[in-house]
Amino acid sequence: MQGTARQHRVVMDRTREDGGTDAGCTSGELLLLAIGSCVTGRLRNTLEAAGLPAKPLAVEVSFEPSARGEKRERIAVDVIVPAGLDEAGVALAEREALTGGVGSRMAAGSEMVVRVHRDGGEGVRAA
Repeated sequence: MQGTARQHRVVMDRTREDGGTDAGCTSGELLLLAIGSCVTGRLRNTLEAAGLPAKPLAVEVSFEPSARGEKRERIAVDVIVPAGLDEAGVALAEREALTGGVGSRMAAGSEMVVRVHRDGGEGVRAA
């Protein structure tokens, strides 16, 4: 499957074990990448605006078992900040990490709606 956002194309697929050809990221992997990009961008902007070191900055996002024993995994975001960042900077990073667009929606459990449309020869259009 191929998706388009603005002028960018992204190839998505399933793993071979899940019946795909592994030609691209799975939807879950894309979700983790989006969260990681959002957190990293938000923290870089926040730290730089505060005059604090923002490089190197990295984030690792993964699924891990739910702490409450729920069926679905939770999403874990591990942020690696510059070694020279003081305790106040670390506290700032902890407060701001999930305040960006994607992170804040995920943390708030944003409502989702699915609309199914017949193609009709013109493709799917927003309702």
